[in-house]
Amino acid sequence: MWMSTHRSSVHIMPVIRNVAIVFASSVAAFLITSAAESETVINVPSDQPTIQAAIDVANNGDTILVAPGTYQETINFRGKAITVASTDGPDVTVIDGSRADSVVTVATGEGRASVLGGFTIQNGRSGFDTPGFGNGGGIRIQNASPTIVGNVITGNVACVGAGIASSFGSPLVQGNTIIGNAQAGCSGGIGGGGISIGGNSAAQILDNVIAENVMTSADGGGISLFAAGTPTISGNLIRGNTATGLSPCAAGGGISLVNQSDALIVQNLIIGNRAGCGGGVRWLVPSGARGPLLVNNTIADNDSAQGSAILAEGFQTQTLLVNNLVIGTSGQTALGCGFIFPGGSPPLIKSNDVFSPGGTAYGGICTDQSGINGNISVDPFFVDAANGDYHLQGGSPAIDAGDNTAPSLPETDLDGNPRISDGTGTGEAIIDMGVYEVLPAAE
Repeated sequence: MWMSTHRSSVHIMPVIRNVAIVFASSVAAFLITSAAESETVINVPSDQPTIQAAIDVANNGDTILVAPGTYQETINFRGKAITVASTDGPDVTVIDGSRADSVVTVATGEGRASVLGGFTIQNGRSGFDTPGFGNGGGIRIQNASPTIVGNVITGNVACVGAGIASSFGSPLVQGNTIIGNAQAGCSGGIGGGGISIGGNSAAQILDNVIAENVMTSADGGGISLFAAGTPTISGNLIRGNTATGLSPCAAGGGISLVNQSDALIVQNLIIGNRAGCGGGVRWLVPSGARGPLLVNNTIADNDSAQGSAILAEGFQTQTLLVNNLVIGTSGQTALGCGFIFPGGSPPLIKSNDVFSPGGTAYGGICTDQSGINGNISVDPFFVDAANGDYHLQGGSPAIDAGDNTAPSLPETDLDGNPRISDGTGTGEAIIDMGVYEVLPAAE
């Protein structure tokens, strides 16, 4: 079975290639194990001519293995706890929806034992004339919680969740490349060029590349969370996504959070995204909600007139940012704070580097937190940000500058290196800010 994720159509700088491929070997092992433990293995096209024909005859616990080729069809899991996987990976195994419908539908109460892995999912469309009614061009998930692993999801269109839309489900979306999907067929909606999560959820969005997706008149170019419950967003590269077109402004080029979306956002590299408000991340927290918890993210080189890295709004008494690099684009504000609901406050900001070259670190109602609660405001000295290398140079002020007591600390950095090391050689191991840990010099 296939052993690596798709690379050829995704132009990702070599220094961060690991974001998509670090999970590949475990993806393959997972699918191989599924096949070995299956009640029955159904091969496509040797046993059944199409993937849907194989699903229709499959029973719970079966595995469908799909040979290389392009399959012009749309598929529906129909409530079955089955694994549908390619034998040779997404480079050579394509499900093409021909713009007829969502390419993949999982909407009959499926759980994590319903697995889709190893395909390129392309040319899907969800409009008001399709069963998804505008949700999920590539993959539509409704009232279900499947496992979506190791796929390339590209060239799909929808009103909401052009790549993947999940409504009232808690899917595991891991090790995928979700690139070049776009809003079409409507204006407005809850957004999500790459992924939309709507309705109470414990979705896990882990170790994906989410890049170059576009919302033309809605929020969340990369990811939209709308009343999404308690999702986890961890280990992702969220790059070059766009949210534009709304009045007064589309928000959250990388990630948008609206209504009760108490997301755990840990160790994501959020770079080069663009929006009218909140180029990297924007949230609007309602009264009574915790809001997001951001830990050890690197948010840099995003573009927006209001909060190029982050725009924080709403009732934020429990919202926490800790150990992040929040770096504004030259001449713009890094962390902007918009309106606060009565009785609310700006978010708690602890042990972050909030900095903007030629601009302002803090804007709106957020006062400068530099020198308070471990926060700094200095150039973090990335190795080569212009070419996509956001590792820290030796001597960076962000090394050994984080908080070891922060909640939900990752055990390893985005490269898989151990976290909390003594990067400065002082004899005390302190976590670095951002997604990468500088390791002790070899003796």
